[in-house]
Amino acid sequence: MDGGPYRVIGLSHRTAPVDIRERFSFNDEAAARLLSTLAERAGIREAVLLSTCNRTEMYYVEPMGCDTGKLKQTVLDEMAGSRGRQTADLTEYIYEKRGLDMVRHLFMVASSLDSLVLGEPQILGQVKNAYRVAMDAGTLGGHLGRTFERSFKVAKEVRNSTAVGMGEVSVGSVAVDLARKVFGDLSDSAVLMMGAGKMAETVAKTLSSNGCSSVVVANRTVEKARSVAGRYDWSGVALEDVPDLVARADIVIASLNYPGYVLDRSAMKSVIAVRRFKPLFMVDISLPRVIEPEVGRMEGAYLYNIDDFNQIIDRHLHRRAQDADSALEIIDREVDGVRKKIRELTVQPLIGRLRKKSMQLKDQELKRALREMGEVTDEQRRTMEMMASSIVDKMLHNPIMALRRSVQDERDDVAEAVKEMFGIEADEADKREAK
Repeated sequence: MDGGPYRVIGLSHRTAPVDIRERFSFNDEAAARLLSTLAERAGIREAVLLSTCNRTEMYYVEPMGCDTGKLKQTVLDEMAGSRGRQTADLTEYIYEKRGLDMVRHLFMVASSLDSLVLGEPQILGQVKNAYRVAMDAGTLGGHLGRTFERSFKVAKEVRNSTAVGMGEVSVGSVAVDLARKVFGDLSDSAVLMMGAGKMAETVAKTLSSNGCSSVVVANRTVEKARSVAGRYDWSGVALEDVPDLVARADIVIASLNYPGYVLDRSAMKSVIAVRRFKPLFMVDISLPRVIEPEVGRMEGAYLYNIDDFNQIIDRHLHRRAQDADSALEIIDREVDGVRKKIRELTVQPLIGRLRKKSMQLKDQELKRALREMGEVTDEQRRTMEMMASSIVDKMLHNPIMALRRSVQDERDDVAEAVKEMFGIEADEADKREAK
């Protein structure tokens, strides 16, 4: 029992560097288009696309009777093609998980046990958002929908029952931690934040807790920048002001959803000249990145991205290793619950087919007997029908109870034996041949 037709295909910080991940990132609109395309071209009715700065994963349920290998290739082709790439660009970075392995992986992801920073809180919100996008796109069916909903409950239990999620630990907070390693006390540092989304809010909260008062928030939507900045008595400005602001900053932290580079090598040349090569610490945790990587090679500019956080992250991982073990026990228990549920769902249709076949045989034999008996009264007919139904129920009692017990006992042989004894599998084969 492997968990049925559940599949996930993806790449993450564990398999692909940031320059690959950013090529295959999807915003909500692009994700919805891809889900609709897969429904139309591949017949995939249940699919969810999760795309964050650390991963892009397509979760889906294989349609019955499909060619598994061919369908996987179609999914990869559509994922790559929608980003203007070839499937070959993805192959060496891709992983695939099936059945209960997919379920376990989803629970791990939602619980932040597969995150770059163990215990970071943003991922659950991102998984829930992917769920909502799929729902709006019409690709959130019952099977995948229930599995994602269960992952939310698992993540909540992990967070409430273990110390994995204790404290403010996220990619954004690690970025500030890295800045603190360079500058020490951040209270006198001039900080430029690019972005005003969820990640930026985490960065802002961490900066504030570190005593930063000279902070400017820049965003495409000025109102959103001012909203985030206003909570801490900072300034909010338009993204167009960034080049001038960089010249006066000590620290730049970018967590922005933007199609291109806000700061490229050309713009930074004049900035560095104005600064007279005064060191500038920059962290780009955007995906795709918004600060051109070449900027990091310029004199006076020290540029880091999310793949440069390993030493700090390792310390977090070490501190939380024991709590992660407790969280894994919760996940293993929940995966086992899904496995038993799948077994139940497998046995129930068999019980239904067993009852249906038995009732059909009962009706056939009852009609034959009544024909041979000739004229009978209504009371005699009812008595015959009740007796026939009672015999069927008593004959089926033990096989049905054995099937139900086999779910708990994890015995696949019981279902196979019932199919063989009652000829149910043979009936299904005859129907397929007739088609």
